[in-house]
Amino acid sequence: MKDYYRILGIPPSSSETEIRRAYRRLAKDYHPDRGTEGNSAAFLALSEAYEILISPEARASYDSTYRPREGRRSATEWNYRDFLMERKNDPATLAKLICFDLLHEREDEAVLLYNQALSGGFFSLRAHLDREDFMDYAFLLAEAYLERKAAVKAYRILRGIATLEEQDPYFRHFYADVLERLASIARGPLPGHSGNALRMAFLADLTELAFPAREKAQLYKQLSELLSAAGKHEAAARAVFRAYSLAPKMPGLKDTVEMLRGMGFTEGKL
Repeated sequence: MKDYYRILGIPPSSSETEIRRAYRRLAKDYHPDRGTEGNSAAFLALSEAYEILISPEARASYDSTYRPREGRRSATEWNYRDFLMERKNDPATLAKLICFDLLHEREDEAVLLYNQALSGGFFSLRAHLDREDFMDYAFLLAEAYLERKAAVKAYRILRGIATLEEQDPYFRHFYADVLERLASIARGPLPGHSGNALRMAFLADLTELAFPAREKAQLYKQLSELLSAAGKHEAAARAVFRAYSLAPKMPGLKDTVEMLRGMGFTEGKL
């Protein structure tokens, strides 16, 4: 008996909504009308799996009697990942393969595939996913890079999500997590990067995003400290004044602003 959960690329704990979503996504790609060799067999396998799992009674019977034991695979099983691997030279299929691996605890493979895609020229997950899927999978990919201490790549992926969200707000609650991750990268360890040049670049870039006022003031304040340490006193003063305009009651800012004014720095001259 085939493993219907594996065919749809979902775990056995999936809800009815997740089953429907997985089937719609895969059926759209492998419908026989698209004329690609192998699509008819794949589409039939998908349809069979969907018919069994979407029915509560059939699913219960399958789960209790027929579902293959963990680690055991039927000789007739159609494997979605193998299907994608055979066609990974197609950018759209490669995007689906990366997403599949991210969802199935194959982060090493997903990162390797993504690195290979980038090294081969321009590649964009966004070009091959709808907005909702891109947001989800790009976030997972960034997390995978963070786990592997690849801060710059993680930052670039998250920054792409931020750009899309600020151009057309959609995932308002989720976006707070994206901003938090970006800020944590800018403030955290940056292996392989000596000095503070990269950190200053991150902080300066983040001040362009829609952080809450106090959080943005914190970014400006930290940026000012790094700029001052680098001897860039005018830029540091400018960052302090911007922080003060956003959060005038933040501890220490008022005294710093007064000191800068006493030194001849004023908002109007910067």
